[in-house]
Amino acid sequence: MSECLTSLCSVLLREYFGEIVQKIGTFLMKQVSSCLLLVIARRCTLPLEKVKLSLCVLIQHNFCEFFQDEKGRVWYTVKKESVLRLSNYERYAYCAQLLFGDPADLLVEEILNNGKLTMSEAIQKVVERLQDAKDTTGVDHSTEDVCKKFKLLVEYHHLIRCPYPQLSGNKKEENLSVSEAQLFNIPEINLSLLEPHANEEPEAKRKKLEFPDAGIHWKLNFDRFQQFFRDEAIISACTNHFDEKSSEVVRAILSESDIKTKTFTQTTNPVQYHDILKRLSKTTINSQELDGLLVNLCEGERSFVSKADDRLNGMYVVNTVKILQRLVEETAASVVQDSFGSKCARIFRILLAKKVLESKHIEELAMLHPKDTKEYITKLIVEDYILSHELPKGSDFSHGQTFYLLRIDMNRVCRIILERCYQALFNLIICSDAQYQENKRLLVKKQRIDAVVASLRQDGADEGQIEEVQQIISPSEEAVITKVTHVTQKIDSSQIQLAEMVSVLSIWLDYRKIK
Repeated sequence: MSECLTSLCSVLLREYFGEIVQKIGTFLMKQVSSCLLLVIARRCTLPLEKVKLSLCVLIQHNFCEFFQDEKGRVWYTVKKESVLRLSNYERYAYCAQLLFGDPADLLVEEILNNGKLTMSEAIQKVVERLQDAKDTTGVDHSTEDVCKKFKLLVEYHHLIRCPYPQLSGNKKEENLSVSEAQLFNIPEINLSLLEPHANEEPEAKRKKLEFPDAGIHWKLNFDRFQQFFRDEAIISACTNHFDEKSSEVVRAILSESDIKTKTFTQTTNPVQYHDILKRLSKTTINSQELDGLLVNLCEGERSFVSKADDRLNGMYVVNTVKILQRLVEETAASVVQDSFGSKCARIFRILLAKKVLESKHIEELAMLHPKDTKEYITKLIVEDYILSHELPKGSDFSHGQTFYLLRIDMNRVCRIILERCYQALFNLIICSDAQYQENKRLLVKKQRIDAVVASLRQDGADEGQIEEVQQIISPSEEAVITKVTHVTQKIDSSQIQLAEMVSVLSIWLDYRKIK
């Protein structure tokens, strides 16, 4: 695994959990194999208790995996891909809000903040937050509403049950496992224990409450969220390539085959024509218009949709892998253009289309001067975007009897771009942290004054008093705060865009591994 990814995961752990957890997590990520507790404590030069607490945090948040060997020793390992999910936490909450509404995003947020929670604990925490914010938002969500949102998240497989300790055969060892039938089995809970009035009881008494679902913990099904990101990328690509109505047809097929389609299949499950039309009933697309859109989507070598069967007016699938490959190729071509210019991008696109070519054929197709073409090709070969294969015309490699074939290895190119994305994300996080540390005093001052102003307005203070408090910050300080806020917003926006690119590239590489 790359050093850039390790550095990025390390800085993410520090940002969310602090330096001690960062040190333990970084050490485990750098190891080739699993490590024992005493080895971790000795190598990291930390007290055993702190190492145990850090490992508990990593295990609780699903970053650390462990297993027990035949001698009873426990081995620990941390996967970088799991830690990298921290960069998508805001997107997970936004996805839940987009699909199921406001309480759903709070449920996802609480589960992410705690790593894993029981259904009762998650609902209770969200109800408390909603009650605290009721005066500000003016919206009152009942406990039953929050419970329904939780059930929807489980029903659509966005939440999944955590493995729990079970005895393995005749052995006295405990294994963490959960049967497939229980993965999305919703337990019975007591809503009366979760009502807001229960929160008025003393803290000591609340801790003694026994919930019926105690021990049944839930976590996010990250594969399901990745599938949503994939579908959104496909719909966005369809909108850009065709139009809004065509993307609605693709969205209808993806939605209809959503849960039924297995992860990493080449296409979605077949969807009947009438089911697509039913999904589009709320739009302005009628049967006649749908026929034309489907014909348009099915045309071409890299079609978005294919007709799987002629029965019942046809059954249609979305060509997931083809679209993802096209997205990755377009992303790679745009990266080449930004890095090396339009002429290099032209050569890169020609090789993508023709697969394998000689240099002289590229000159003809790209309509470039031979000297310039050789310069651009050399530049791309040095940066590993193009591979060159030397082949003899005869039985030996004698001078003048050799020709070179050029091709693109998209797996290799994809990993190069991912490395650059990891490095860019790392730089953005460091830059954001530097901005905050440099202006920490001013930002804290601004935060306190905003809190005082909000309190005064809530108490009904007059505008003159509020304005007097706001004038504590001088115009020069206000200008600095505005500049820092603007820079921070640009950094956050860049992080979101990079996270989206990393998602698409990672999903495509996962498909290639399965293939």
